Amino acid sequence: MPAAVPEVRLVRVERDDATRLRSLIAAVETHGPVAVPESAAARFAELTGVRRAVARLVVAGIVGCAGRDEGRALARKAPYKATPKTAEAYERLRARLGGVGRRAVLAAALPEDPAELWQPGGVDAAAERMAAVWRDRLGVLPAVHDEAADALEADLGLAEVWARRLAGGYEAAADATVEAAGWELSGMPYGTGVEVLPVPPEGPGLPYGTPVGLPLVQIASALVWAWTDRPVGDPAVAGATALYERLRAELERPELLLELHDGRVKDTSEGIAERFGPGRLPVAKGRRREEGPVAVTAYDSGALVVCAPGGGSFLRPALCADPEVWRRVREVTDLTEELNRVAPLLAGGGLERMMRRAHSGAVPVGAYEADPRQSCPGLVAQVARKLGVGPDAAAMYLQVATLAAPTDRNVRRWNGWPTKRHAEVRAELVATGAVVEAKRARAGRTVFLPGEWTELKAPHLPLETAKLAMYKARPRWGNTVQAPFGRLLPPAPLHEMFAATWEQLVRAGD
Repeated sequence: MPAAVPEVRLVRVERDDATRLRSLIAAVETHGPVAVPESAAARFAELTGVRRAVARLVVAGIVGCAGRDEGRALARKAPYKATPKTAEAYERLRARLGGVGRRAVLAAALPEDPAELWQPGGVDAAAERMAAVWRDRLGVLPAVHDEAADALEADLGLAEVWARRLAGGYEAAADATVEAAGWELSGMPYGTGVEVLPVPPEGPGLPYGTPVGLPLVQIASALVWAWTDRPVGDPAVAGATALYERLRAELERPELLLELHDGRVKDTSEGIAERFGPGRLPVAKGRRREEGPVAVTAYDSGALVVCAPGGGSFLRPALCADPEVWRRVREVTDLTEELNRVAPLLAGGGLERMMRRAHSGAVPVGAYEADPRQSCPGLVAQVARKLGVGPDAAAMYLQVATLAAPTDRNVRRWNGWPTKRHAEVRAELVATGAVVEAKRARAGRTVFLPGEWTELKAPHLPLETAKLAMYKARPRWGNTVQAPFGRLLPPAPLHEMFAATWEQLVRAGD
């Protein structure tokens, strides 16, 4: 955090009071430009709820450029240091203020005697006056944890609204998304493909591009990140359970269908009708379909909807809470891989177990589930005996063998190690021969499991090929990965994954 934002002119405002303007000009000529201390930005952020980078930009004079790209580039530079998504959010806030609002906020910074700005606490007082006008025009946002919001954007590409919701629940922050009134099957523009689309609520038409329906994968990925990558008891994710309950309520809506993207029942149209009929769901004609009827029938068997021809499949999660229903669904072996991917979202799945684990008290407050010494100390003792190493090296082995991104930086953060201790543990582990030491592009580490290596494009990190099955992931075209949560995130609580990895290695004799 910078101690000060130097050499930034604070007041750039038109005023009718010529006397005060002359006083201001005289003060600037006497004292030089006003330096904006970090304490002023912190106070503005505290009073308005905006991100610290936004506060720096505002208190420094509502900094901006005429061009969108130039404005965003400026916001990302020192001394403001906005992330890409924060720069976009600042641009929207600045536009909402408008010219009149910007001038009002800036005018509030100017005291009766402009020389006060150069006195101790003068800029902090100006920030408080600016915040009062800002609140009147744009309202107040709930507090956001800047470090967590930056990490969430860096790790998952999620905007600050999700950081606010992790801290305070889904209702703690709003965006343009509207709740779906329901869902419908719709024919694709060509062929016999079918997709599931949210139905907007009744009433006036929504503005073009308005998101309809809760983004289930975004909510789930934010929750997994909160429960596997943040320290236990972190106030930045205190609202995670409330956010989970909102997700659970959406998944329990009986009309919700989840598309099993790569899952197809391999059968004839007659066979599909016999197995999954006679119930049917209507298939709407796709909005972009040029001509002709939709030549597909959707057979509704309750938990599964299967289309013929083609076998495209959809799951109704509300019915899968019944173990017997889920057992019958799992008997459709053509869908096994896709069902494995959606299973962590369902009742009793990996996400729910993470939530329960977070409330169990199994890991001390401030420690990490990703540190096996804290989350499964008994297993660490077993690994240490087997490898003939200390508990630190055993824990690091479990991390390298299990986690998708055990980068040097992450391992030190999870385990609380300084660089020197990390190097000592790494050398101890490498000496066992259980891992290999190498340099690999974009890996962020130098210790790996022996075996095949999968290169993935950003935003994903490359990793050991053997881990893809553990993460229920399949690389696809471009830079996409088919996985339960979009990114390579744990599909189960980490102590379970550490144990499963070790069991698999022991069984294989590795």
